Parts: sequence; C-alpha cells; structure tokens
Amino acid sequence: MIKRVGIGLMIAVLTLGWCGCTTDVELNAPYKSTTLVFGLIDPGLDTQWVKINRTWLGEGDNRVIATIQDSSEYQDGAFTGVINEVRNGVVLSSYPIFDTTLTNKEGNGIFFGPDFKAYYILTPEELSSESIYELELDFEDQDDVFASTEVIELIPGTVTRPPSGLSDPTINFAQVFNNNVSFSDYGFRWTVTENAVRYEANLIIYINEYIYEDVEQTQLIEVVPRQLNWFLGEARALLGDNEITKDVSGESFFNFLANNLEENPRIRRELGTWDDTNSTIRAFDFVLTIGDQNLDTYLNVNSPLTGVIQERPEYTNVSNGLGLFSSRVSTRVNGVSYTANTMSALRLSPVTNELNFCSPDPFSGEFFCGE
Repeated sequence: MIKRVGIGLMIAVLTLGWCGCTTDVELNAPYKSTTLVFGLIDPGLDTQWVKINRTWLGEGDNRVIATIQDSSEYQDGAFTGVINEVRNGVVLSSYPIFDTTLTNKEGNGIFFGPDFKAYYILTPEELSSESIYELELDFEDQDDVFASTEVIELIPGTVTRPPSGLSDPTINFAQVFNNNVSFSDYGFRWTVTENAVRYEANLIIYINEYIYEDVEQTQLIEVVPRQLNWFLGEARALLGDNEITKDVSGESFFNFLANNLEENPRIRRELGTWDDTNSTIRAFDFVLTIGDQNLDTYLNVNSPLTGVIQERPEYTNVSNGLGLFSSRVSTRVNGVSYTANTMSALRLSPVTNELNFCSPDPFSGEFFCGE
C-alpha cells in the first residue's frame, strides 16, 4: 500500500511539474473595441464638436500601435450619427453628425497626428434649456451608442461684478499711501444659472511689450502684444444658492505677473489699451465657464489622486461606450479697466517694480507710456 501511494504521488508531482513549467502566458484579454465619446454642448455656439474614438488592443508595443491612425479612429462609414432635440418625449429636430480632418494637432504625443478625424454638428446658436439633446451613433457591426444631456441657458447679465453693460467697469487690486503699497482683495460675483453646478473663472490680461535695443529705451525694435490667462479658481453652486462670490487676493495678481513676465530693462510694458471713444483703459476680460452636474462629476472623478487609496472610480454617462456627453457655456465681461492705485502699486511694489509697467491713459501723468 505504501509503495502504491508513493508511485501515485510521484506521478502527480511529475504531472504538476510538467504543467507548471510552461512559459506561454496570454497577456491580452479577448479583443473588444469600445467607443469613446467626449462632447460638451454649448448653447452659445452654432457648431458643436464631439470627439469619437475607439479603444484598441494588439500584440506588441501599444505605444507603437497608437501611432497608427485606424487603431483609435473609425473608418469612414463605420457609423452614422445624429443629435436629436427631444421635449416631452417628442423629437423636435435632428442634427446630423459630420466628420472632417483637422491638421492642427499640437505637440508630439503618442497618438496619431498631426492630422486627425473630428466630428461636428451644425445647430442653432440658441439651444433650449427645456429640451434634452440625445446623441445616437448607429454602427454597422457593433452595438449602437447613446448619450443625452440638458443644456445650460445662457443668460445675459449673469456676471454682476465686474458689472457688464457699463462703459468702464474697473478693478482695484491695491492701495497706495505715502508710497506704501497695501493689497486689496476683489470679489468677482455672478448669479447661479439653471442646470449649472460648476463655475470656473479666468482673467485675461492684455499687455503690449515695447522691446528696445538699449537699456535707456531710446531705440525701439518692436511692439509685441501679449495675453496672459490667469486662472482665478472654481466654485460650485449649492442647493439654495442664488449668487456666488469668488474673492481673489490682490497680492496674487502682482505675484502672477511677476511669475509670468521677465524682468528686463530693455522691455517696457503697457497694461491694456486706450479706448479714446469712452476715455478708459481696456486691460482685462473676465471669463466665466459654466458646467452642468455631469461635467462636474467627471472632472472630480478624474482629478489627481492625493490620498493613500490610489484606485480611481470609473464614471461615464455614455451607453454602450465610455466618456462624457455634457453641457457647458461661457460668458464674459470684456474691456475691464483698473484704478490709478493699481498702476501706482505696479510701479512701487518690489514684486513688480522691475517689470517696467506703464499706462496707456494719456491723462495718467507720470504713469503714461508715451514719450
């Protein structure tokens, strides 16, 4: 009996050893292509863009496969698509999806470029916040893809500070007394919009750089217009909110300029341009970008992980696919000016006094950029 058991164990060990020594490992799962959709419907535009791609899986280095066009892009005629405007279950209008080739892809990324296929839809400039907009992709050889979104109504006068509609809205970032600078906070303010949750604020800063051959600034070479995009932060509308205020530190304005501009004695900087008709300076545009709940959730889920747990939950509102089909809109107050105190502080503050700022206002005395 002992001998028989020993022979049986030996056979079992040899069998397991034979099976365990194989070096064939299947790394790839069975191939299945998934449609990727990313589209943000903007009711203020007459052309909507939707990114439609697909996943891929192949043998070998997938970084190499990514550079092949049909790895991530669908071939012509692979599907037809529409966006339907639906209200109370009734389709009011249908807008077909067209494709085109764009050639302006920036950078040397790992994906196919610089040419790439893009999809667009021609819609009215004013989409209704009372309707649902449904995306339908009808495929020949795979499951059809669906997604839907409400849109955010674009209401004039959403931004109340700086006030829109005035000829000379003005921002003050500092106070100066006896050549001593103290910084002033500024509260940007806007009303809450229907269907909107997330708000992102930016201030576009317009500067003309006068570049000279000499440090005495007597031989002008050229004038270079520049735009700086200052991200002011984001805010969320809570239940019951009617208005949101985003307070911005005046000191952060000076630090932003110092961190984004070169100290150079051969460069003189004119902050904004002079509007002779209204006798004011046009230096800033305040831009407010508004997103709905789906966009807010998508951005939160895909924000950088900072905790101990590094697992990222998956979020999509696309049926039979992955991605996001949502709504956003932008509103802005253009041509905002600044106070004389702000210009004086730019000249006196040790943070910015080497940036050589001046004013385009011909009535600003010693601050005037003119000779």
